[in-house]
Amino acid sequence: MISQNKKLLTYKSLIIDKSTFQGTSTYKLQGFVKNHFLILSTMLWYECSTDDKDTNKSLSKRFGDVVSAGGYICEGGGNIVRKEAQALQPYGFLADLNETNKCRQALEEGAMLSNPKNINDIRNSHVDSAKTYLDWYSIVAQEICQKKLDDVFVEVKQSKLNSQQRFERWTRIVDSLDIHKVAVRSKLSKSPEKYCLSGEWVTWHYIRMAVILAIEYEYHKGKPGDNQQERVEHDIEDMDYAFLLSRADGLLTGDEKLVKPLAKAAFPQKDVFSSIDEVPEEYMCNWS
Repeated sequence: MISQNKKLLTYKSLIIDKSTFQGTSTYKLQGFVKNHFLILSTMLWYECSTDDKDTNKSLSKRFGDVVSAGGYICEGGGNIVRKEAQALQPYGFLADLNETNKCRQALEEGAMLSNPKNINDIRNSHVDSAKTYLDWYSIVAQEICQKKLDDVFVEVKQSKLNSQQRFERWTRIVDSLDIHKVAVRSKLSKSPEKYCLSGEWVTWHYIRMAVILAIEYEYHKGKPGDNQQERVEHDIEDMDYAFLLSRADGLLTGDEKLVKPLAKAAFPQKDVFSSIDEVPEEYMCNWS
């Protein structure tokens, strides 16, 4: 008998971010997952659980309802990067079948998905990631000197490129760099010589996107703003959805400011949709 994960590999998968998740009714999402391989990351669960405006916790309930109806859970990017650093090998299947089945069983028995038990750990991990990312400015600055980005910035400003075109320009620059070398200098692993060796590693794409984002910051005078760490933390959360596209076929996002242009620039061969209504028939699954 074909195992569940091998069967899932025959279908096209979709990542969904908070903007589209929040803007789509529970009813529509429940119907969608009955015939589509939709993956909901723990980053989405974190954002739903910590949304101060969602006073009645409707987003948290929606998350559980969609998983129960057929959605799949996957780990957030930060956890995947840490696991690759520990295992010293590329991450495996994106959907976490054990966690998905566990949640579905709990929901079937009438339990409610509560806030993650490690919510403070998750928040602290985001802060740590933001601090790490800020430290990468020194690495990026050195690469900027080599690539003479000042001249590129002048060219981009004169051409009046929009955000999509800018991210495409930054992507071309980053793709000329040695990502493994950047990974070594970021000190994410204790055995850097065995770590992040090619695009088969999820970390490769995480670092690639982080440097692209760093160049965007440098373009806007080098700093995200007065609340630098808060801005970086928020952007890292948004980047999480785009970078998971490295292991999925398509992304659902309504974020025109960062997620969509970043995802399209970094993965031009992948699909990016604004809503579930745009998803073509080729993403339909014959679950039976």
